[in-house]
Amino acid sequence: QLARDLSDTQRKVADQSATLDNRLRPLEPQKVSLDGKEFQADPEEKRQFDAAMGLIRRGDFNEAVSAFTTFLTRFPASGYSDSVRFWLGNAQYGKRDYKGAIATFKAFVAANPDHPRAAESLLAIANCQIELKDTKSARKTLDDLQKAYPGSEAARAAKERAAGLR
Repeated sequence: QLARDLSDTQRKVADQSATLDNRLRPLEPQKVSLDGKEFQADPEEKRQFDAAMGLIRRGDFNEAVSAFTTFLTRFPASGYSDSVRFWLGNAQYGKRDYKGAIATFKAFVAANPDHPRAAESLLAIANCQIELKDTKSARKTLDDLQKAYPGSEAARAAKERAAGLR
């Protein structure tokens, strides 16, 4: 009888431990891989980033700008921060805040020249300059892009875009 009681107690403790693990797991930091970078993110960080990206995908650029700005305020040292700045620039572009987008993309490239999206950011800057009818600056940005990231997809697009500006 004593052995059976001990066995039952051990099984109950194991079940409670498994239940507790299952309840706590969603609250623990998760390993994230984004834009060639791996880092730990707490679930709220991940949830807010995913929600902001959902706004971008739906084309709700006003709300996306707000969500990304809030994210950077709440999680300034987040592993998501670089990507958030890139997508913030895209959201600003989407809502036709070209000057704001240029500032965001320039700061992003200055801080992250080796980021996988740096070349794309320069192309976005040129697109903003074209929208602002600043073709001289756009030409220079497209030229800088081709020199800095010669093998990139963005450089190929920049070459085509520059040919269309002449």
